[in-house]
Amino acid sequence: MKASRYNRIFLAESGTWLAFNAWSTALAELIPEDLPFIRAILADPDGTPCDTAHKREIREALVGAHFLVESDVDEIAELKTDMLRDRYRTDELHLTVAPTLDCNFRCDYCYEDHLRVTMSREVQDALVRMVEEQAPRIRTLSTTWFGGEPTLPAAWRVVERLSTAFLDIAERRGIDYRAQLVTNGYLLDRKRAEGLEALKIREVQFTVDGPPEIHDARRVLAGGQGTFWRIVENLEKGHELAQFQLRINVDRRNAQAALDVVGILAEKGIARKVRPYLAQVTFAGSACGNIQESCFSSEDFAATEVGLYREALRRNLPLSRYPFRIPGAFCTVDRVNSFVVSPSGSIFKCWHQVTAGPDVAIGHLLDGEQPFHRVNEVKWLTWDPLEKEECPSCPVLPLCHGGCPFEALRRADSPRGACEHYRFHLDRILEIQHARGAASGSEAAPSRGGAGGSNP
Repeated sequence: MKASRYNRIFLAESGTWLAFNAWSTALAELIPEDLPFIRAILADPDGTPCDTAHKREIREALVGAHFLVESDVDEIAELKTDMLRDRYRTDELHLTVAPTLDCNFRCDYCYEDHLRVTMSREVQDALVRMVEEQAPRIRTLSTTWFGGEPTLPAAWRVVERLSTAFLDIAERRGIDYRAQLVTNGYLLDRKRAEGLEALKIREVQFTVDGPPEIHDARRVLAGGQGTFWRIVENLEKGHELAQFQLRINVDRRNAQAALDVVGILAEKGIARKVRPYLAQVTFAGSACGNIQESCFSSEDFAATEVGLYREALRRNLPLSRYPFRIPGAFCTVDRVNSFVVSPSGSIFKCWHQVTAGPDVAIGHLLDGEQPFHRVNEVKWLTWDPLEKEECPSCPVLPLCHGGCPFEALRRADSPRGACEHYRFHLDRILEIQHARGAASGSEAAPSRGGAGGSNP
């Protein structure tokens, strides 16, 4: 046997020794007296005597948690196999559908152009035909309703009509259907939330960026009015009707107040029911306005995260982060059967492109495939973080996979991908998670937030 290349043993600031494996994501507190034996067996698994029941128990635990692997295991090759196996699966179809590009908000960091366009019946019917054509070979159909704002009245009618069609196909073909909704939450009142179950929308992501004075300066209606209390009211009345997830977009302007919204929701008794998490605001496109100077670098954001998660622990707020291994492809971009559909019928690979022109599309529901479509698709599907100079040796590669492909491909000359924040703060995040688990008297509970990589 041999030690995994993804082992991490370190002394926490509390004085506790912790061990973590980035493949299994197992986290353990080590008894100091056991540390010499653990170091010895990881250095020489086959030559270190296990001459007591306690040592044999430790060895079995190390094997079970992937700290020790078989000598012929190539972890890099296994990771690449997992990526490629998931990338080229055709028994699953993943759709991100933008029924409109219009939005009732004017968030100052949004990367989208808010075009007053809603998906036509012709495009809807073509999308249904596309699903029908794939139905004989798929077992799972996943749909994410995106935008623009999909709960606008005209857009919501598209969501209802397409959901009904997708559910009919799924029932006839024995396909597992699942859906989620990305919304600003302003129009998702109790009546609309009561209709989510019929559409099989079981997960909802919404965004609140801080207490009302902060949120209402960033996420305003098109007329400039604030939106905070309307969203909170909707959450209070409808949070039990789906699995809600609270995204808190963080930049330099609101970082210090980001936890206050969790505190407000905690006072109302719903913070633990909406799974809050932090998201980095990035300067992703021309529609973002002049906010570049307000955006954190990934390394600075990682440091900010640590401070916020520590403060959340101190205040007993339900905000935590646990590193999970990415089991396959990173997102829609690097899956062959995953598509982003715009209201016009253009098909893209990345959420960031939903308002882009047809020149970066990989297809169109109404037009035949053009030569540039295949070129664009190949660019995404040949993205390989293992071709980057630094990625193969990175100790957090199973948690990162080279990061966001959209960002990584924009940095073609970089020796590494678009690093996930774990590269910069893994030990500190693990310390916080361990402390949170110890404080509750149980193991740290894994939690991973977020679908996709957008700033809605």
